Amino acid sequence: MGKQNYLLEKIVSIISSNQKGKVLDLGCGDGRAGKKLFDLGFAVEACDMDKERFEFHQEIKFTEGNLAHPLPYKDNFFDYVIFMEVIEHIYNPHFVISEISRILRKGGRLILSTPNILNIGSRFRFLMEGSFDFFREPTLDYSKCFPAAIQNMHVIPWRYQELEYLLAQNSLEITHFFVDGRKTNFYFLYWFMFPFLFFQAKAKEKQAKKTGGVDFARMNKIILSKDMLLGCHLILDAVNNK
Repeated sequence: MGKQNYLLEKIVSIISSNQKGKVLDLGCGDGRAGKKLFDLGFAVEACDMDKERFEFHQEIKFTEGNLAHPLPYKDNFFDYVIFMEVIEHIYNPHFVISEISRILRKGGRLILSTPNILNIGSRFRFLMEGSFDFFREPTLDYSKCFPAAIQNMHVIPWRYQELEYLLAQNSLEITHFFVDGRKTNFYFLYWFMFPFLFFQAKAKEKQAKKTGGVDFARMNKIILSKDMLLGCHLILDAVNNK
């Protein structure tokens, strides 16, 4: 729970450092992120499929919504959308992101978070187990063991690269990425593995340049950064350019 609280505080700090506006906490869960922004003077609405879980009906307008359907909001309505630890749970990410783009005003911002499967611990786990952090349970077995909690199942692990493309396809440009702090227990693996990752990345850049392929230098700078290699959760701040 502590890690989740730290993630929440990071997301709130990102938004609260900007001017006040209308915020949608989409897939809000109990609604703590929206409540913190509401207390700071933002105009907050919340949306989730689970009405009973939401704790702040007296202060914040709540709308029941299913991400399999169009979002129940007008075009260009919100200044900010929080999409916190949701995208890894859904089967229709392209549709949902297009809906978020639709309801955001031009210049509005999406703050999205998801488990960071590119951190050094997750990479090492994949080497040993064939599974990323937060995606260790066999999906079919999980669904049979916990049928009442099927909405909590992680179904799609997202690398930064695919998220960047998904957002760009919907006029959302990543301006910054953050993590919810660096995990100190990853440092040993970081110092042990980083030289191998670095030289492999440089070899890929050189080979691509030689053959006329994609220039990997831009992406390698991101995915080999200390934040990416040591952060538990990935947080993207994207502006709507439509």
